[in-house]
Order: sequence, then structure tokens, then C-alpha cells
Amino acid sequence: MSIVVAVSKGGRTVLAADTMHFYGSRREHTDNLTNRPKVRKIGTSYVGGVGWSVYDNIMLHYFRSRKRPPTLNNEIAIFDCFLRLWRALKDHYQVVNDQPQKEDESPFASLDSEFLVVNRHGIFQVDSDLTVTRFAKYAAVGSGDRYAYGALDQLYDTNRSADAIAQAAVATAIHFDNTCGGQIECYSVGK
Repeated sequence: MSIVVAVSKGGRTVLAADTMHFYGSRREHTDNLTNRPKVRKIGTSYVGGVGWSVYDNIMLHYFRSRKRPPTLNNEIAIFDCFLRLWRALKDHYQVVNDQPQKEDESPFASLDSEFLVVNRHGIFQVDSDLTVTRFAKYAAVGSGDRYAYGALDQLYDTNRSADAIAQAAVATAIHFDNTCGGQIECYSVGK
């Protein structure tokens, strides 16, 4: 029930997201919320997530309790970070249930959320099963991702900047997906 988009172009990598939050079937408007970003700065990286809102609290608590922020500069480092987070979810956060996925009987763990990580090393997607994929140009996660991907595909090879492309992709998702909304927040690394 969100959209997070990353674009890398011209030496700049941008992470943009909507700001709408849902609590069950209730949509909370951004003018009534304080400090509920979908994007967090972790070390020298920005991490944007879609899925359960409780991840905002868990990630804030988990990464503040670490002596040093993790280095998220490649697929293995990011996988290691999220694997450690998954283990901490099971061992230290009693709010997490073991939920068997009976629909597909997957043998793998599930975060029930997806994340995009951006830094000077590029764009990385962390799927709910902890798969980490690196993208050269752009990526999108969330309920509005199919709309965002259409905008990304059409705009990437134009003369628009990474910032403008990312914001247009989020705006497109907000326009077409009724579970995306609010303002657009945008973060960037590089020149």
C-alpha cells in the first residue's frame, strides 16, 4: 500500500516514495502524522520499504542498537544485513509471528515486506524472501509499482534528471493506485 522508486542516472541515484499510511482499512493523511517516513537513512544508504508499518519502528530500534551502521555496498552485504534483521525479528521482537505460507508452501522465510536500498554503489532490491537484486537504471516496489514501472520505462531515456524521473514515477503511481498517496519524499546520493 505504498510506492518506493529508485532511479540511477547521470552519476546520481535517487530514492522517492509516497507518504500515505494505512492502518488496516483506515487511511491516515500525512498532515496528521509526524515522523513516519517510508525512507530511512542507514549509514551512507537510504532504505525505503513497503509493507507492514511496524517495520518503521523495528528498523529504527534495530539499527539504533547496533554499534555501527551496516555497510550496504553490494548484494552480499545487504543480504547479510537483512538476514541478521530477520534473525533478530525471530529472536528479539515478540511482535513477529511464524506465519506459514500455506498458499505456496515456500521453504523460505518471509519478511512480508520489500525494500529498496540506494547508495553510491547503486540500486538494490530486497524481496520479501530476502533475495537481493541489483539494478542498473531503476526499480520500484509497492502496490503502485506497475504504474511506476510504466513511467520509468517511458521517461528514463529522455533528458529528464534522475530526480524528475523518480518523482514522476511516484506521482504516476499515486494518480492510478488508490492505496498510494500523500506527498512525495525524495532522497539522493551522488552529484
